[in-house]
Amino acid sequence: MITLTRITDITSNEYRFTEELLITTFPREEYRDLGEQRKNTAGKQAFHLMVAHYGTKPIGFVSYWHLGDFCYVEHLATHPDIRGNGLGRAIVEELKKLAAKIVLEVEEPIDETTNRRINFYRRAGFEISTHPYMQPPYRKGDGTLPMRLMFYGLPADKENFTKAQKVIYSNIYNYVEE
Repeated sequence: MITLTRITDITSNEYRFTEELLITTFPREEYRDLGEQRKNTAGKQAFHLMVAHYGTKPIGFVSYWHLGDFCYVEHLATHPDIRGNGLGRAIVEELKKLAAKIVLEVEEPIDETTNRRINFYRRAGFEISTHPYMQPPYRKGDGTLPMRLMFYGLPADKENFTKAQKVIYSNIYNYVEE
């Protein structure tokens, strides 16, 4: 059985587990500075860092933001030792119990890995948007990244895409399109 537990103590072993998994799972340009991550975890009400346990063992995490009409999933990762066992899907199912409407970013479907990731979310009930989306940079000097938005509990239509993009850009990235 999977449980999700919110972490706010950045000195805990569980926080260290999630931070290590974040930096080993995602490329540097796909996550914020670790100091900012710690500030969000310890002090931002809208930000939720949830460690996933299988029994008592931490196996992954999901971080998300409550953004009014929907939750934006910033990161979801499972430990490499347990991948392929259906536990990532169980984490998503637990997340869906916490949020009826979810938006997340995925990389463009350009190879086997990115297509597998997109299909993972499709099997969980997410719909991919066909509209072009650029992830703003997390750090000054970094460039934008071509991504796609995926929606759960909302149609992936132009109206929801435009609204979600605007909310994500302003609340997550402090980014204003020029």
